[in-house]
Amino acid sequence: MREEARSRSRNRSGYHPGIVSGSKVGAEVRGKLHAETIIVGGGVIGCAIACELATRGHDVLLVERARIAGGTSCAAAGMLAADSEEFTHAVMAKLARQSRALLHEQKERISSLSGVEMGLQQHGFITPFRSYSEVSSYKNDRRSSTLSTEHIWWDRIAVQQEASWLNRDTYGAFYRPSESEVLPVNLTQAYVRSAQAMGARVMEGVQDVRLHTNVNGVQGIETSIGTMTSRNVIIATGLHGEELMRHVGLKSPVLPVKGEIAAVQFSPHHAGYRPDKTVYAEDIYIVPKANGEVWIGATSLPGRTDMKVSVQGIQKLLAAATNWVPGMKEAHFIQAWAGVRPSTPDGLPYVGACDSVPGLFAAFGHYRNGILLSAITASLMADLICGKTSEELGIQDLCPERLNIKEMLQ
Repeated sequence: MREEARSRSRNRSGYHPGIVSGSKVGAEVRGKLHAETIIVGGGVIGCAIACELATRGHDVLLVERARIAGGTSCAAAGMLAADSEEFTHAVMAKLARQSRALLHEQKERISSLSGVEMGLQQHGFITPFRSYSEVSSYKNDRRSSTLSTEHIWWDRIAVQQEASWLNRDTYGAFYRPSESEVLPVNLTQAYVRSAQAMGARVMEGVQDVRLHTNVNGVQGIETSIGTMTSRNVIIATGLHGEELMRHVGLKSPVLPVKGEIAAVQFSPHHAGYRPDKTVYAEDIYIVPKANGEVWIGATSLPGRTDMKVSVQGIQKLLAAATNWVPGMKEAHFIQAWAGVRPSTPDGLPYVGACDSVPGLFAAFGHYRNGILLSAITASLMADLICGKTSEELGIQDLCPERLNIKEMLQ
């Protein structure tokens, strides 16, 4: 069991033989790499952008400091919670729903190009409650959020009919049928392999990345294997985006939030206890995956960047999961893992062009919605590269330079 868990953990990375290792680039190539657009960051956002740009015929080079899908993307739960998530900003709610729809539209094409099944399932999400007061509190708390009208109220009887595996003391639940989920690493692999199929180049193990600029704007990047030149550079490095932006005098803070997730599995004998819909409760989420597992998450530890999984954290998750789904005690524990989500001070990601540095673009800080927002972020970044403005796209509030502009106006 321990060796199996270690193997599964290793396979959580998105490695693919077609990806070039920076350490194996020959001397004749070092310092001579050029692309129309360089994307820094091999998580789901960077890979999605590479896929979209390559699909539109652009010359793309994606570089990753470690392994493709080896960071936040490999630790995510993969929920496309466009309706269940509490978005307080209207543009985020709109983009989330657009992105979920776009991912469904792209599924067949990306799977065909990449040969990877992303594990996309649309079984709906359930938000359960123990009492009328919990329902009232939930509604009050979400008054400032941009709510979707697409939800169905299930009373106690309906809950037992539609989700008999839920605790029988459940007072009622909101059911949101359009909510979906994917296997995060599979999705990232599907994006990057599709990008490669369309001509994009991908390199792993490219260390010490710094922006290469002059008075005319961005000229490419400096790396451990030399200079790579380009017209455009897109920063999609999640937690490390702040550091790269700082190189050109821009303030784009990223706040790390550690989270822990557990995976369990039900034997055929106990299949009736297995949830067939995602439980999206106030204290827990329980996600049945296409690979047969059930993922339970997630703790939230602001400021933590270590990848250690605590007994206390997993104990808390399993207790909450068993409280909502009593049959969970019959499941077999498989493994647990941790990841660090990149949040921002105002809760909005940095998505857009950096006007003070022509040719520089940012797409990071998506917090726990990187998987959900990957498709729309890729589409927006491709539109920006093709000449559209943030105002035309309605995303000016996501401006990567917004904090710098705010300071100048004060």
